[in-house]
Amino acid sequence: MRRKGFIFTLDALLSLLLIMIFVSSVAIIGNNIQTYPTYMREQDKYIAEDTLTVLRTVSLKELVPPQKIEEWLADGTLNTTLVSPDMSPIEIVSTYWATEPLYPSANLRHKAEIILGYILNRTLKGYNYELMINNYTSPYLRKVGSNSSKVPNISPATLILSGYAYNQTPRGYMARAFLTKLGSKENTYTIRGGYIYARTDSSDQKVIIKYIVPAGDIPSDAQIEEIDWFLEPAWVGSQYEVYLNGQLIWSGYVNNNYLLTDSDPSGGLQLIENFVPGQENVFEVRVYKSGYDGGEDGAQYIRIKYTTSTPSTLKFPKRFYFEDVSANYGITAWKYLFVPGILKSLNIQIAVGNVSSDTPITLSFMFDREVTISATRCEYDPITSIKTCYWDNSTIANTLNSEGYNYTQISSRYTTVIVRAGNQNTYYSRIHLIRENSFIEADYLSGVLATPYTIDITEPIPLPNLDWTDYVNIQFDVPSGVIPLWVKFQFPWLYYVGYDPYQKIEIDNDVITPTYIHCHGDGCNPSSPFMYALARVGYTKDTFDWKYDPLPNAISSGTNTITISLGYGYWLQPMNGDGELTYVIQAYAGYGDVFPKLIRSGCSGYNITYYWSGDNTPHYVTAGEPPYCAVTAEDLVDGRDTYAVDDAIIRLFNKLGGNGTQTNPILIELPPTVNIEFASMGDIPGLFKPITITLRVWREQ
Repeated sequence: MRRKGFIFTLDALLSLLLIMIFVSSVAIIGNNIQTYPTYMREQDKYIAEDTLTVLRTVSLKELVPPQKIEEWLADGTLNTTLVSPDMSPIEIVSTYWATEPLYPSANLRHKAEIILGYILNRTLKGYNYELMINNYTSPYLRKVGSNSSKVPNISPATLILSGYAYNQTPRGYMARAFLTKLGSKENTYTIRGGYIYARTDSSDQKVIIKYIVPAGDIPSDAQIEEIDWFLEPAWVGSQYEVYLNGQLIWSGYVNNNYLLTDSDPSGGLQLIENFVPGQENVFEVRVYKSGYDGGEDGAQYIRIKYTTSTPSTLKFPKRFYFEDVSANYGITAWKYLFVPGILKSLNIQIAVGNVSSDTPITLSFMFDREVTISATRCEYDPITSIKTCYWDNSTIANTLNSEGYNYTQISSRYTTVIVRAGNQNTYYSRIHLIRENSFIEADYLSGVLATPYTIDITEPIPLPNLDWTDYVNIQFDVPSGVIPLWVKFQFPWLYYVGYDPYQKIEIDNDVITPTYIHCHGDGCNPSSPFMYALARVGYTKDTFDWKYDPLPNAISSGTNTITISLGYGYWLQPMNGDGELTYVIQAYAGYGDVFPKLIRSGCSGYNITYYWSGDNTPHYVTAGEPPYCAVTAEDLVDGRDTYAVDDAIIRLFNKLGGNGTQTNPILIELPPTVNIEFASMGDIPGLFKPITITLRVWREQ
């Protein structure tokens, strides 16, 4: 049955199906007094814009519990003559607004208020808000007790919706397209170890480090294509034993570093055979050098390349765990913490086993110098011989602030957190840094929107084949149509203690001018703190420059460049480094323009021939329902000016990184068993009068 409806388009091209990840307000500590209110207002505006996008693109049934939908259907709040739960809230509200004069007894305006008020109250908890439709508002459309007139400088978000001519019935054709499954995507999962060491007098005193892939981090349907395991000891000339899930993989002598690679699922090093997708996997090294320290120096990584049909493997962890480490002498563990957003608070917990109540456990942050944070409290369990220490947010923030640092310097980039458990030269019966109880808990504003239609991809960034160097230039391309999230780089590093070499990290792309995100010495004003351990470089799409001013679009579509320049006394080794880019694709194309025809004659759906970047052979996917007509992506491109469905599918392909033709393939493979779904509306008017919807969001001052 064809359902009548109405059309509108966004002046700004917003047609993503989004279900928001809201992270609450940002607290920036320290001297950024001027940056704070400006940035907070910007974030409030972003939240308002994203909320309107959600209300514009996500169907009502995906935002509201089924019980509430049933209630609204029963009491007439949802008038099925005009709307359905498959429509977005703003589609429903705009329809009610436009047709209210035609059905005066239906009380459609009040029903629109009930629907929007319910969703806003659920979505914007913790915020004040006010929504206006053509300058109309009501108590249903604003938070109880809020008054925007008392708060200066609120930046509103506005939609101007066309296709809803007031007091007119609908006419015309339009379509949207989306998918919730895919056939295959190529992805990369990387474990990046810290600088971890302890004294080892003999082979009986190996330092044991466990790198754990949590259950579910790699989907159970994953096909492992390659595992690269890069070893770099804390001291050159160390002895190694390497295990995966308890199985010995390799043992031997490592001078500077060593790379283990397995791309053979039925031979080779047996890494692929012993890895179990979907379950917890434990990579373990046992390292010693008699008379020196055993451990690894922070350049080590484990990179797992795989394919999966799971669309979203993206995680925004709140807990960042330390590695599991055991030794016979005191343990030192440097953790390179990457917070993918604006840091609000930190709480840290460290648990150490096989110790006494007076065994020291210390925590510090490394900037240009080491800043020690005193524990908020420690507890000791004499039955288990486990000592646990806690550092709460107030303790950490106040200490950093008193030392001249703040959370902005930790946001959207790497920082170094150092834990020392036990005394360096005191013998213990396998002192144990317990991973599951040792973690950094971070609350941060990611600024990233995830939806059921979000497909994330992490891909390697090739690095220059350079040995020790003081200059590194890296270029990487971001596909059009995707949303970049972050880049991460890792290098072996060498620093001559006692020197103060300059350090400059500059980024550039087509949207920004060349900008430093770190600038220490050599005329930098102000000068960033010296980075003692430049083992990691990373930043998010929207980050901060070296002065800690907001830097939007630090990563953008097209060619991106990062240049690292170092003074004498500091070197990196790109040839043994690792880099990766993470971005997301939104597999949804909302309603577009009005077209004279809905779909090709005689067709209720299409059997589409398309291409994806993983190979150069044609692939096939259906859209809609039988009877299917055979078409190519080229046919859809040619027909998109005539047919609403053709246009919707091509716009969906654009979101997937191309248009599906051989010359412009999409970035993911669509399985032949998965159907592209599309929804249409007919009898849409050709001339429109706009409806303006404005949303203000703010926090208490």
